[in-house]
Amino acid sequence: MPRPTIAIPPEIEQWIKDQYCYEHKTAEELVQALANKHDIEMTSRRLGRRLQEWGCKKQTRVNYTFELVSRFLILFYQMVLDDKTITYILNVEGMSISYSNVAQLRRKLGIRRRVRAGDCDIAWEELIAIVEREFHEGMLRNYGRNFLYAHFRRSQYLVSRYRLWEAVRIVDPEGIALRTGDANRKRGSYEVPGPNWIWSLDGYCKLELVGIQIYAAVDAFSRMVLWIYVGISGRTGKTRRVYGLLTASYSGPVLPISGLKLGGAS
Repeated sequence: MPRPTIAIPPEIEQWIKDQYCYEHKTAEELVQALANKHDIEMTSRRLGRRLQEWGCKKQTRVNYTFELVSRFLILFYQMVLDDKTITYILNVEGMSISYSNVAQLRRKLGIRRRVRAGDCDIAWEELIAIVEREFHEGMLRNYGRNFLYAHFRRSQYLVSRYRLWEAVRIVDPEGIALRTGDANRKRGSYEVPGPNWIWSLDGYCKLELVGIQIYAAVDAFSRMVLWIYVGISGRTGKTRRVYGLLTASYSGPVLPISGLKLGGAS
């Protein structure tokens, strides 16, 4: 004989769903609460089957505060990060949020990564028009793929790298050809008559993101490092005075100012 069905009123059913999905109550706790408050006797296993029939899944209710939304927008647009990385950073910063909640927040803000199939042609025409306008107004011809993608992302244009680069190929084929030629350019020979003829001053700024900048002076003939500077900034007036003192402290022959070769930061 089948077991009799336990009737649960609609208001109690909704209460059970809320307690299970959002308040993270366990089936055992709900069984005890039903017995004490509503005089409904059932086992935790039977309640679990009922929750499965109702399609209940535990969800995390997130309070989308102004601070959380602002930080998300900075990480998404300015830092050009994906949802997984944003989730990790937010949790490290003390904002407890799951990957699915980050994706939900992005959709609530109207930020979608994909375009519907029926809107692809319209989106492509809009992208071509945006790229043409941006190239006309700015200095984007010298940008590579990464800089170009970051620029459009910070301008709040959502487009994949591939589609963006294909649009650039259509709008600016001459610029693409120039950049391809520069990439294949071969450097010529570099000859110096003797030591202390030219000093090369250059910087290494790839560690700038972590707060370190390196500058040094090298004799172009012997490749000897005359001095090296490591600090938090290499472009302020104070550091320029440091460069001057380091150069003046060199014990070799005095070098005329025309013998300095200033290289671009690399």
